[in-house]
Amino acid sequence: MLIAAGLVFLLFAWAFAADPPVSKAPAAAAKADKITKMRAPGIILEISDTALKIERKIKDKVETMEFVLEKPVKFKAGDRVRVTYVEKDGKMIATRVVKADNVKIKKPAADNPVPVTVAPTPK
Repeated sequence: MLIAAGLVFLLFAWAFAADPPVSKAPAAAAKADKITKMRAPGIILEISDTALKIERKIKDKVETMEFVLEKPVKFKAGDRVRVTYVEKDGKMIATRVVKADNVKIKKPAADNPVPVTVAPTPK
């Protein structure tokens, strides 16, 4: 019994010690093909079938961004949008344009407190 258990342990140790062959070419190709998508919310300044220009505010600075459109979108100047884009050959290419939500959470005023409801504790 001890010899059989020792033989099994030895075979398992030998199998786990062997490293699988690693090919570096597919990993390098997969890393090169990975495209980083970025998002930019803002207000549309100008729009055409092939280009989009938005203005966005970051902290206290206002920035204008220009995108190349893959396909025409149905928005007009003044709409709040969120643009998903990729950078390719020095150009920002918009892959998706969606209407931005204008929902903001309002904080209650200090003189008008919101009632707090406490859930009963189970016994």
